[in-house]
Amino acid sequence: APHRLNIGDNVSVGPRTVIQVDGSIGSHVMIGMNVYIVGREDHAIDEVGIPMLASTWVGDRQPGARDSVEIGTDVWIGACSVILSGVKIGDGAVIGAGSVVTNDVESFSVNVGVPARKVAERFESDTQRSAHLQAVHGLPS
Repeated sequence: APHRLNIGDNVSVGPRTVIQVDGSIGSHVMIGMNVYIVGREDHAIDEVGIPMLASTWVGDRQPGARDSVEIGTDVWIGACSVILSGVKIGDGAVIGAGSVVTNDVESFSVNVGVPARKVAERFESDTQRSAHLQAVHGLPS
């Protein structure tokens, strides 16, 4: 991370995974193998007369909103997925293997494809979602 990455408890990161962004990863998160969590604006592309290779790098400037990723609690990111900076993945979400996440992901949704799109919900009701989060956080129901 160019500036700061906060990681919760009980996070599993698969082999050959690369995380190169600022942000946060909640607790009880599974990140599969060969996942790339990378910046979408890591190098300036609008500096006249400066090759992109020599342009301003994200770590040499103040961080912006599109430089970080927020991954909630109890998230599963499948193998070979790509998560671009500037997105929020809500609590309990599932990202299918090989997906490319370019936009925010709703809590408890199942998302697949390129670009990733919602195809299902993990739970049928708000009551189930709430009870699940309480249990995950170890709170009385």
